[in-house]
Amino acid sequence: MRVLRSISRSDKPDNEDAAGCRPDGLWVIDGATPLGDEVQVDGRSPAAWLSAVADAFLAQVPWEGRPLRAVLRDLVGHVRAEGRGAGLPADGFPTATLSLARVRDGRLDLCLLGDSPVLLRPPGATVIEFVDPQFAGVEEALLERVRTELDRGETAADAYARAHAHNRERRRWRNTPRGSWMLSDVPAAAEHAYATTLAVAPGTELVAMSDGFARAVRPFGLVRDDTELLDEIAAGREAELLDRLRAAERADPSCSRFPRFGVSDDASAIYARL
Repeated sequence: MRVLRSISRSDKPDNEDAAGCRPDGLWVIDGATPLGDEVQVDGRSPAAWLSAVADAFLAQVPWEGRPLRAVLRDLVGHVRAEGRGAGLPADGFPTATLSLARVRDGRLDLCLLGDSPVLLRPPGATVIEFVDPQFAGVEEALLERVRTELDRGETAADAYARAHAHNRERRRWRNTPRGSWMLSDVPAAAEHAYATTLAVAPGTELVAMSDGFARAVRPFGLVRDDTELLDEIAAGREAELLDRLRAAERADPSCSRFPRFGVSDDASAIYARL
C-alpha cells in the first residue's frame, strides 16, 4: 500500500477528524461534534481528543495476523481506559466514526463503524463505495425532510430545530441496541462494525474520507460523482477541491440552498494505491 495523498482540515479551533496510515494500512476517524456545551479534555474538545487518541493507537498497535475486529476491540478498550484516566464519565463519552483498511497477501480488509465512506477502484473498473450499512442513507433521509420543509416555506431555523431534536434523540440511543453503534467506550460496538475482506488487484485505488470531505459530491455537487471525486484526489487536486468546498459552504450560511448539518465540517481524505 502506497499512501499518495492525505489532507485533513478544520475551520474550528479543534480538528475533530484524524487521518493516518502505516505501511500496510490506513484510517479516517471523524469525531462527532457535540450538540451542546461540553468540557474540554486535555485542552481540546472531547471529539478531537477521541480522534487523536484513536489515531495514535492505530499507528502502533500490533495487528499482523489479527482480524481488524479484534484490533477494534483493543482500540475500544484503549480509549475507554484513557478516557477514564482523563476524567471522562461513561455517560456522555465522545463518539467517532472509524474507517479502517489494511492490505495483506493480495487482500483488502475493511472495518467500518459509522458514516465515513471508502471508495475502491480496481484497475479499469468502476468505483465501488463502502459504508457501514447501519448508517447508509440515514442522514440523507433526515436532510430530505429538511429540504421538503424548506420548499414548503418553513424557515431554516424551524426546519433545523426539528432535525436537531431528532439528532439528539438518535444520539441518546447511540451504542445501545435501540440505536446505531460508533467508536466510543462501549465494547459491544466492535461486534456491530461492518467488516469484510476482498481480493484486490495491484494498482487498485482507495480513498477513505470523512463525510465532511464527501460533501463535495453531496450536497454541493462540486464533482459529479464518486468517480470524479476520486479522479480529483488522484490528480493531486484535493486541496483545491477543499478550497472550493469551503467557499461553497460560506456562500450558504443558512444551510438552506444545500441542506446539511453545520455550515462547515471538518474534512479529511487519504488516497492510496494498493
